[in-house]
Amino acid sequence: MSLVHFNSGGVFEMFVMFFQTFGVASLFLNRLTPHHSYWANVGRVGVILALLGLGISGALCGRHDSEFALFAGGTMTLLLIGMTVGNGAIDAVDATNSLADAEAA
Repeated sequence: MSLVHFNSGGVFEMFVMFFQTFGVASLFLNRLTPHHSYWANVGRVGVILALLGLGISGALCGRHDSEFALFAGGTMTLLLIGMTVGNGAIDAVDATNSLADAEAA
């Protein structure tokens, strides 16, 4: 009789929980720091890694008939919404001359 019972489905569920926590923390880091700072870029990369990890671990949970696959999909949706919704501010652009200004010169 084996004293250790290894449940691979449980390991994949733990990966889903880890990537959920990591993704939300990265999203907060990205959205709550200045736009061009080092930490905002770290948060952006962290969210992308969390999305990849959630996709893979959610697919593996689905293979084991675990409900954590649904949690992974829901978290991926919320992370994508959190990354795309925002103020939409763009960088300042140098003013260009209009056609009327070019003819006057």
